[in-house]
Amino acid sequence: MKVNPFFKCLVSCCLFFVSTTCTFFVRPAAEPGLEQMSIKKVNHYDWGDDLSFKGLETAVEQSIRYYEKLPPDKIFQYGGLNYSPEEMLASLKLFTKIIKSYCGKELMQQLREKFLFFESRNRQGEAFFTGYYEPLVDGSLSPTKKFTEPVYRTPDDLIEVNLGQFAGKWKSEKIVGRLKGGQLVPYDSREEIVYGQSLKGRAEVIAYVDEIELFFLQIQGSGLLRFPDGKIKQINYDEKNGYPYKSIGKILKEKIAPDEVSLQSIKAYLYENPDEVREILSHNQSYVFFREVEKGPLGYIEVPLTPNRSVAMDRKVIPRGGLAFIETDIPVFKNGKVTGRKPFKRFVLVQDTGGAIRGHGRVDIFFGHGENAELLAGHLKQRGRVFLIVARKEFL
Repeated sequence: MKVNPFFKCLVSCCLFFVSTTCTFFVRPAAEPGLEQMSIKKVNHYDWGDDLSFKGLETAVEQSIRYYEKLPPDKIFQYGGLNYSPEEMLASLKLFTKIIKSYCGKELMQQLREKFLFFESRNRQGEAFFTGYYEPLVDGSLSPTKKFTEPVYRTPDDLIEVNLGQFAGKWKSEKIVGRLKGGQLVPYDSREEIVYGQSLKGRAEVIAYVDEIELFFLQIQGSGLLRFPDGKIKQINYDEKNGYPYKSIGKILKEKIAPDEVSLQSIKAYLYENPDEVREILSHNQSYVFFREVEKGPLGYIEVPLTPNRSVAMDRKVIPRGGLAFIETDIPVFKNGKVTGRKPFKRFVLVQDTGGAIRGHGRVDIFFGHGENAELLAGHLKQRGRVFLIVARKEFL
């Protein structure tokens, strides 16, 4: 299924409390929302892609697959404009045709003429960026001294209730629980599952891994499990226990200097302080269940994510599968250490979501897998700008 629609991205989930420096102009506080850009602003903005569109067509094709499967009455909103799946699909095909047929100034002219541009802005009048990746985690098919924690499939007794079926005011809201004595009660918490072993015999185990690695695997929402014989198993987010995510960063900010906080430093602290692991990890009672997939990782719209081209945004306010353009700075590394930053601006597709990815102007970039992807995901916490792009109706 999808890649962790409720909590994703280690940096966003664990490190959001950190204040960061930024080269972008900070606008006065305002109401977050989606604002259509004027023709003048569109014409004066540089829409150049820093990868020269490499990998973009692959990501576009995945969103097209998503739109092809939707019922025709589905609606995607851009400001006061409604688009059907057929129109969203046509918009992406038009975009693909333009980037294939034109270059340079002509390409930019075609985009500015035939597309509408909306900026998604938070209360600071900008956007905030983090990153996530697909980790490689060592494990075993049976418990060992090193690999003690089960990676569970979704238990059969987990019940998900769509509250929108009961009242319109709860549209898009849901609760998760289980039946006990004929009543729906909250599902087992992380504390109960991990330390009380409450799911033993109630849920099927995919594999066994290290406790700390499992925690961060759940935050990323997908991963590759590597076994002693060298075999690899790909797993993907399937469901969660219904508890709201709570950042462990809030209880680590007095233990790790703000300018040193990263995925890597948090992991190091936990391994160096095993007596604190239970207290720290149990601060977040959310717990993720997985399933095996043949090809992934899959985003919330059930299509494979494309490294550096797929992003997660809030599914409640941002049209799923749509085209976007992002501008921020990303870290540059040497020997695993941040040595500076470089511009990062390109077209992307909104193909995922996340529990820590809330509201307008909030973007989580998927970097793929490998050491560099892990470094980027672990250190990225930067301001920038994000624009949603859709074709004008008259050109569809």
